[in-house]
Amino acid sequence: MIDCSVGIVTYNSARTIASTLSALRQHWPPELSGHVYVVDNGSTDETLALVEQAAAQDGPLPVTLIHSAQGNCGYGAAHNQALPHLDSRIHVLMNPDINILNPDSVRALVQRLDREPQTGLVMPKIVDPDGQVQHLARRDLTILDLGLRYLPGRLLARRERYHTYQDHDYDQPFAIEFASGCLMALRTADCRAIGGFDPRYFLYAEDADLSRAVRARGLAVFYDPAAVVEHAWSRGSYRSFKMFRIHFHSLWLYFRKWGFKLA
Repeated sequence: MIDCSVGIVTYNSARTIASTLSALRQHWPPELSGHVYVVDNGSTDETLALVEQAAAQDGPLPVTLIHSAQGNCGYGAAHNQALPHLDSRIHVLMNPDINILNPDSVRALVQRLDREPQTGLVMPKIVDPDGQVQHLARRDLTILDLGLRYLPGRLLARRERYHTYQDHDYDQPFAIEFASGCLMALRTADCRAIGGFDPRYFLYAEDADLSRAVRARGLAVFYDPAAVVEHAWSRGSYRSFKMFRIHFHSLWLYFRKWGFKLA
């Protein structure tokens, strides 16, 4: 059994996947054995060639390419296709546009899960390419908080700060309700017990759902700034009607499953 596996889902991710895999290998903690699984959701750009090139390279962090058996089946369902391949203690779920900045980016997440059996899911501090903190630790989704996403930025700003824990110090660790799926770590055994992501979510809210599923097992969700990663963030959900519909459907699934909460 290895220490830590990493799952990455790609879909036309040629712009970022090579640098993501390179950073993982460059900054992987030398004391941890690892393996990266890239599940491709039917890319038509150069993604496959770039991942195959990385997989052909020798090194202490092997890369395996998995072709989605279901075409573009969605983010969570694609991640789940890596589960049968895993032989690890800890599993990291991450986006193809994440850059690991130093060995502590992975090490700190593994260490927290190893020393705190009551913690089931942990996310790092996430910064943009300019080093600004992205406030992606969240409280549980509510109807009010979702409405804020479609209103001018100054409206209800206090509520937005509350929803994203900006009343907390992002330089200190703290328990949270909802961890961002751009990078999260959990024990592989817990991931399997939960069943991975709920495959009904094509995109969006699958991370909120997984966070709730972890907490339903009596485990805590944690934000740990000892781990820092860089994220090239894009608000695609709000830039096209198609993505808006997918987002709305995911939110409808989430509230039907966990209950409608106004605020």
